[in-house]
Amino acid sequence: MRRKDRAGARRWRRGRGLRRFAMGFALVVMVAACGGDGGEGGELAAPEEGSAVDLSVWSMSNEVEHWRSDAPAQVAEDITTWDVTVEAVNDSSGWDDYKRKYTLAADAGDAPEIVVSGHEDVAVWGQAGYVIPFGECRDAYPEFDDVIEGLWDSATWDGQVWGVPQDTEARPMYYNKEKLAELGWSQEEIDSLPQRIQDGEFTLDDMIDTAKAAVDQGVVEPGYGYWHRPTEGGDFLQYYVAYGGRLYDEEEDKLVVNRQAVIDWYAFQRRVVEEGITPENYIGTESEVWHDIVSGGQALFWNGGVWNWSDWATNYVADQGGQEHLFSFIGYALQPSGIEGEEGVTLSHPLIYMLSSSDASAADSQAPACEVLAKTTTAEINTLHAVESTHLGIVNAQADYPDYANDKLLSETLYMLDYNFYQPNHVAYGPYFTALYENMVSAENGDATPEEAADQAIAVMEAEIPDQILIEE
Repeated sequence: MRRKDRAGARRWRRGRGLRRFAMGFALVVMVAACGGDGGEGGELAAPEEGSAVDLSVWSMSNEVEHWRSDAPAQVAEDITTWDVTVEAVNDSSGWDDYKRKYTLAADAGDAPEIVVSGHEDVAVWGQAGYVIPFGECRDAYPEFDDVIEGLWDSATWDGQVWGVPQDTEARPMYYNKEKLAELGWSQEEIDSLPQRIQDGEFTLDDMIDTAKAAVDQGVVEPGYGYWHRPTEGGDFLQYYVAYGGRLYDEEEDKLVVNRQAVIDWYAFQRRVVEEGITPENYIGTESEVWHDIVSGGQALFWNGGVWNWSDWATNYVADQGGQEHLFSFIGYALQPSGIEGEEGVTLSHPLIYMLSSSDASAADSQAPACEVLAKTTTAEINTLHAVESTHLGIVNAQADYPDYANDKLLSETLYMLDYNFYQPNHVAYGPYFTALYENMVSAENGDATPEEAADQAIAVMEAEIPDQILIEE
């Protein structure tokens, strides 16, 4: 069915309750009750060979992330089985609006044949029948055999793979090398910091102590010793994991909340404020302010993503030398553990390409869409995106692919994928994370003690998703 015929396509009714979750992580107890077919089968519907096929791919992207959609459009000309044309839609409206658009389109039978989104969406969109399992597509083309094996885990739910990674990343702890030197660190101490964090020799306590000393000695202004992410995001789970917290129990297929790890995490968030290395009422700081401060060299430690690097170089310090300037004073390492002797960690959040079901897209074009994705999943094509947007690669061959290997940041942070974890693909993850984040904010702002905030987070989970969590002391 062509796109112009889709307005009259059968409309989905069962997805109404799911839309709110996909948009804003609302309650999803009703998801399990609604009993979606989960895209059972994952068959690759194929138009007649030689026929003209119009596909569309949607992605959330900014000016340096356009290859998420433009790459599939570019490789379409290499397909000979069908006469394929791909419409590339790069959306910059924001993740909530983007996901709302997709779920509304899928409900109306007007979704794109290919959609790019976070791996955490597979549980909800698979449950709703919006996307199909990816196993048949994965088995059809050798290009998928070179995907870094562990990345498939991020796209797995309900025993099946639901998409192919489009990109991945790490969230390093960045640090200002010039200010560490001004504080009295030797060059050897500065150079060895990533390894010491990796080995668990430099912990979150050490980071706080170092940042506090920098404030006390006037190396940085009060409140500028440590700047974490200022807005909501999965990055904060790195500190829960750093204090020994578990997110998911595979045997039980349940989310896990470890009370002591949550208390330790919340205590860390409050301590950085009380020690004077993070400003009071810091959460909610505008992103532009955060980018300007950290790329401008005013903070000692901060945590962000590898993708921030290209943004800083292009939009904040281009007049000072761009990447060359950033490399002159910024170092990067894993997030330190909160437990001495434990290795550093990082959260990786792959985006994945998913194939919309025939009902969601009102099209039987999964087979040509699959071939498009196979030709997109190569070192040559993915490196276009990885280098321009500073994201880590998704296929093994990129480690030796010249354009990727010659990129200093990407080649020097690739090892972080050996220390990463993912947010769990679980239908109740939305309310689980919301409870943790909102009470973390309460603890950091001093509105509740870490213990009170942790107990409140658990109480919310017990009320909203009681059958979906395991509580550990």
